[in-house]
Amino acid sequence: MFKKITSALFIIGFFSLILARLISTDFLGGKVSQDEQRKLAAMPSIVDKDGINREFTSQFESWICDNLGGRNDAVVLDERVLYKYFHSTPSRSNYKLGPGEVYNYATASIIKSYQHLDLKSEDSLKTIAKAYQYVYDYVKPQGTQMYYFQCWDKQSIYPEYFPDTIIQHGDISKTDQIVDTLTKRTDICVVSPKQALIDYKSEYPTYSKWGDPTHWTQRGAYIGYLELINAINANNNNKYKVLGEEDYDITVEDDGRVLYSTVKKVDMLEHFNIKEPKAKLSDEEPKWLSTWAKNSRRIYYNDEVDNDDTLLIMGDSYFDGFLYDDLAESFHKVVQVWGTYSNNIKPVIDEYKPDIIIIENAERADRTSNMVKGAKKLKKALKDDSISFEDNVDDSDEKENIYN
Repeated sequence: MFKKITSALFIIGFFSLILARLISTDFLGGKVSQDEQRKLAAMPSIVDKDGINREFTSQFESWICDNLGGRNDAVVLDERVLYKYFHSTPSRSNYKLGPGEVYNYATASIIKSYQHLDLKSEDSLKTIAKAYQYVYDYVKPQGTQMYYFQCWDKQSIYPEYFPDTIIQHGDISKTDQIVDTLTKRTDICVVSPKQALIDYKSEYPTYSKWGDPTHWTQRGAYIGYLELINAINANNNNKYKVLGEEDYDITVEDDGRVLYSTVKKVDMLEHFNIKEPKAKLSDEEPKWLSTWAKNSRRIYYNDEVDNDDTLLIMGDSYFDGFLYDDLAESFHKVVQVWGTYSNNIKPVIDEYKPDIIIIENAERADRTSNMVKGAKKLKKALKDDSISFEDNVDDSDEKENIYN
């Protein structure tokens, strides 16, 4: 008798649980899960534009898996357990915890680069140097100065934050090779704030512990800005305005992110806001002059500076949101385009006729292969048979998502 009662209670409880989950199911679906940062599957239709929906079964399975009642609580509980006991999570696989539970952005290519397992060959480095020098030789007679700015990812400035189970091989990275090659083998002015960012980290967090793990802090960006604008001024008799700390309202705010669905750590970081900005963001958009025209960005004008100079920046998110507005305070016109425009650089240069060009690359987005492509197109446009560029430059890192 007791066995029958317990069996009946088990069956009632089981079906009650199923019923409760069905009642709380989102039957429309298609909402965005903030915990997983993705859109959940929507309820499929039995009939589509071609008649019977042949994908209905698989789509229905995706819908029920994504929207069954109580699923979000189960996902959060699962990730809490994985975070606490395994320092891992299924929905944030590119984020790794280092010593002190510091957040790191660590894709497969970033890990490979950190381990120094993606070094470039000597032939590849020679081709890269020839390409950059070729573009330099094209713009110099036009009175244009050319700068290369290297941004560094967090693991290169704070290796002590990176998971200590990931072992480095040797002391030289691929990015070190690129910076060294362009410095020694070209006439381009190379600005690499790596050492400055390392030196200042004893005073300021130049990259955050628990904030955005994919970029520098605003203090780190300001250090990079000073390295760049001072290098430009060194070649131009201190012609351009340099923003000092007194030109900013500097506040301290919590930039700690919610990671692993539920884990939130406080990270108090500086925010730099220009007190009296003179540059104005134009409604004008850079012209679509390359195969990456969809990443056309923005143009600033500043009528209160004592120069009529145009600055052209080919960069990415390390400048976007950090440095473009600062640099716009020093030049009459600043044109910002995405870094991959370098694969067809001549039309951009010819269109904007810049006085200064900055080619900025982030460590995790090696665009040297794009400059080789751009140099080849420039060579073809000039009908120049005096130089050749070998097809030996690896472009695997160009696929890295720098928007992260």
